[in-house]
Amino acid sequence: MHYNTSKWPIIGAQGRLPTRRKSDWANLPMHLLDSILENLVSRLDYIRFSVVCMPWYCVAKDNKRKFDEMSSCRHNPPLLLIQTPKKPEWNLYNPMEDQVLGLQLKFPKKRLCGSSKGWLIAMNMDLVVTLINPFLRVKGRQKRADSIIHLPPLACPDRLLDRVKAEFVNKATLSADPILEADKCIVMVIYEPTGHDLAFIRLNKDSSWTYIVDEKFSSLQDVVHVGDKFYVVEQMGRLFSFDITTDQSISNKQLVAGDTLEDFEYEVKTYIVVLDDNEWLMVQRVVEFDHGGRWTKEVRIFKLDFDKYKWIETETLGDVALFLGDNFSISVKALNFSGCLPNCIYFNYDFDRINSYPKNRIYDDYGVYNIESRSFSQAYTQEAKRLLEKTMQPPYWVVPTLQL
Repeated sequence: MHYNTSKWPIIGAQGRLPTRRKSDWANLPMHLLDSILENLVSRLDYIRFSVVCMPWYCVAKDNKRKFDEMSSCRHNPPLLLIQTPKKPEWNLYNPMEDQVLGLQLKFPKKRLCGSSKGWLIAMNMDLVVTLINPFLRVKGRQKRADSIIHLPPLACPDRLLDRVKAEFVNKATLSADPILEADKCIVMVIYEPTGHDLAFIRLNKDSSWTYIVDEKFSSLQDVVHVGDKFYVVEQMGRLFSFDITTDQSISNKQLVAGDTLEDFEYEVKTYIVVLDDNEWLMVQRVVEFDHGGRWTKEVRIFKLDFDKYKWIETETLGDVALFLGDNFSISVKALNFSGCLPNCIYFNYDFDRINSYPKNRIYDDYGVYNIESRSFSQAYTQEAKRLLEKTMQPPYWVVPTLQL
């Protein structure tokens, strides 16, 4: 049995239960709630269940084992965050169900520059970096006090214009959950508009950022943390690894793979996607700018050959789907999730570092790329498309977390 939780009242038009029926849902027999919970198939279903009302939350907490089993699946499909025009609210879009969820999220108005371990990483015009987890709750829908963590501001030359400050952090990631493993959590950012330098801060240990300036780095585009190392990739594919030492420095810097030796006619955005410890992908997305617009012209995929220190181009993902984004990228076994398209790449309109955004910018360079047919489609509902056309920020992927 599978319950279609997308139709439950929690995701109604206003994101709340109708008042006249609230008591009915809250007083369902315990054995029926247990039966519903036992047949949930995804973490999103579990999160929906837990925020309906207090009795449902208690049942979810008592059966936390089931949620932990769902969370142990390393690659769960992400949701898409789309900002509501002129409001500090974000809509959640589920591409698997092709549905805009009624549950809206509110958090401080900042530019998002990363998503990791279920947390969003944001920055404001004062270069203060903030970690946000909009899914953390104490009871039902009550937010936890530690769901927002403010870090010290990054150092920035006074000469930089406000527009440049808004782009100061290109990408950010975490090495561990800021609550569950705070002593192991390192926040790493690629900073400055050209993306040449790195900075990091260790939670509960450092009072300021440590800056890594390395002349060998050029146009860094993505950073990930795997095992006990950080990995950064340049635009043309050179991949480096390094450690963070106890004395706030980096060590064991190594070249993991060389560049792809390609000379692209257009601008290239490069992503790293870790399928597992032994299989890594690099995706190069070729984009063209014309008449104030931007669109993706080509997508190329490479697998990492660890032994030969090089990228090998591939023309298929098999039953895997990729979700690419400026804030983070993830792989999913498509056959495990209804509605997920195998051998396809879901991509967003990333934050431009080359062209300034017009105030009325339409983020239309998004959709699904079919690798086998080499075709593009915009397989989103009309409601989602309307939100994307009106938003003033690029959309972002996020994998919800829940701590009961």
